Amino acid sequence: MKKLAGLIILFIFIGEFANAQILDPTLGPRAWKKENVKQREAITLTHIREADVMWSTRIWRELDLRQKLNLPLYFPLDSAIHGKRSFLQILFDEYLSNPNNFGPNGIKLYKSSEYEEVYTFEEIQRIVNRRDSVQKVDEDCNLIDTVAEKLFSDIKPEIVKIRLMEDWFFDKQRSVMDVRILGLGLIFPDYSPENQNDPNCDVSVFSGYTPVEGSYSEIWFFFPEIRPTLAVLECYKRQNDAARLSYDDIFMQRIFSSYIYRQENVYNRKISDYTAGLDALLESERIKNDIFNNEIDLWQY
Repeated sequence: MKKLAGLIILFIFIGEFANAQILDPTLGPRAWKKENVKQREAITLTHIREADVMWSTRIWRELDLRQKLNLPLYFPLDSAIHGKRSFLQILFDEYLSNPNNFGPNGIKLYKSSEYEEVYTFEEIQRIVNRRDSVQKVDEDCNLIDTVAEKLFSDIKPEIVKIRLMEDWFFDKQRSVMDVRILGLGLIFPDYSPENQNDPNCDVSVFSGYTPVEGSYSEIWFFFPEIRPTLAVLECYKRQNDAARLSYDDIFMQRIFSSYIYRQENVYNRKISDYTAGLDALLESERIKNDIFNNEIDLWQY
């Protein structure tokens, strides 16, 4: 009887020890299994009646991912670290590199924030995984045709800005100034193959890709369509890694730093079209302050 009791205690101890050693196939070894974020859903937003909107404006803002508050969106630069992917890597894995996404039920990718032209899979691959036929030389100085690649893993560190399109409005039913993010755009730099003269063979051959100054491609998402994906993927938390913070939370709770580069206007122009430098930053701040002041002024009614 004593032996039986001892075996039972031993099995209980082994079971408790095994439960303490948790190996998550995605996140690796941890003290506990992280599964709360995976079960989350994107929070449903309050329905807005047109009759309740007393004032509204549409703005476009730009996020520089190199700013300290935005670093959780930029890193990690590797494909994944302990199961966590950067915001850019998530969009690439789920939509940009997934040919199944371009079916009739897939998430459409647009060429601008006007949401008129849609990218095909081949056009997206030309931007995120570029391949060009180029010429190099062999040991005998004979020109040979080869393929040069500029893959997403090479481009990702250079994608340092994303854009948001938002509607700001005052809802008299709830007596609040509210905002809805409608569009999210990625800014991909454009590259061109560069040729240089080979000093040994005295012929022009491919030497690499160079960014085209002032030229870029935009890929726009309709933000409400990608929220379910962002809601189940956690991001890095500086102060507390146990906090259940997802990428959807970053945008919905507005945990980011940005500046306004355009407000809806009759000329359909950006701030950079009529001012530059410090004046452009001051104009961005003026627009932001106008939104804040409108909320205060409308409380008079």
